[in-house]
Formats: sequence, structure tokens, C-alpha cells
Amino acid sequence: MVRRRHKMAKAKTRPYPPSLLELMTSKTAILLKARTYADMGMAETAQPMWAAAASCEEQIAPLLDALGRNLEAAASRISAASCYQKGGDLSRAVNLYQAALAAPLRPNTRRDVAAMLAGCLDELSRTPLNGSSRRRGKVQARIRES
Repeated sequence: MVRRRHKMAKAKTRPYPPSLLELMTSKTAILLKARTYADMGMAETAQPMWAAAASCEEQIAPLLDALGRNLEAAASRISAASCYQKGGDLSRAVNLYQAALAAPLRPNTRRDVAAMLAGCLDELSRTPLNGSSRRRGKVQARIRES
């Protein structure tokens, strides 16, 4: 028995608007600089660049969602999470990994992102809260003064 394949119209994806292309170009340039500095062993210099690249990715993701490019949007969120992780902002990284996992992903990508999230959570659990020991000392000093 011969089956006929009916030609179905492919879903047309909307083109990237110029403002999105500009943002993507800017993000790529920032990422390249961050990677270059990190590769040269200048992690402190790269840190604000990782944050800037992550911020761009966070802006790009919802714009891609609006265009119906859900997989690309998820990739932007994953990239933003990775940048925040490299820049030391682990809480933001965890949130973005979780957001990416809430989106439709290919099985291999889902597995990879789950591993990235687990690694980030592990790193976060080993990191003391910012200034926690100093704050605790100040609180104890105030209690003693009372």
C-alpha cells in the first residue's frame, strides 16, 4: 500500500527585529571579551562582563518567546545562567537554570541543564552567605550594647 504525504505548510517563524539583532550582536561581543579575559587568567576583569552578557541574554529570551522561538529562548536562559554562574552570581544562575528546565527542551539538553543546575546548587551550598559573619558580629554587638 502506498501512502501519500500531503504537503503541509511549514510554520513560518517571524524574522528577528533589528533591535533584537543589535542586542544579540552586543551580547556576542561581550561574551567574547569575557571568555578572552577568563582564558588569560583575569577572572576579576571578566566578572562584570559575564554579568553584562547574562543581562543581555535575559533581555533576549522573552523577545525570542514573543517570536515563537521557544527553544532559542530556553538556550538564552541557559546561557544567561551559565554567565551568572561564571560571574559568581549563583542564585541568579539557579533561577535561570530552573526557568530553562520549565520550558520544552530536547531530552539531551534537559539532562545537560539538570546537571548544570545540580553543579550550581552544589557550588551555592558551599558558598557562605555574603557578609554573613560580619552581619552576625554587628547584630551581636548591638545586642550587647542594649
